[in-house]
Amino acid sequence: MIIGVSSCGSWSKRDKDTFIESCQKTKFNDEFCNCALEKALENYNTFDDMTADEENMAELLLSCIEEDRKKEE
Repeated sequence: MIIGVSSCGSWSKRDKDTFIESCQKTKFNDEFCNCALEKALENYNTFDDMTADEENMAELLLSCIEEDRKKEE
């Protein structure tokens, strides 16, 4: 679960750092966490928008897992 503080209308450095730290705490590797952050930045205007949309965010994370799997093949 990701909890954070967001500035209005954009992703702050703190939002991005919080996202990466939360991702790494779940034992995902840096490449996966960076992929997930990149997709979140592309699809959500703010950190709060992302956290409010858990279902679609899960799909974005799955796409990073799939990309990582393809690289290993």
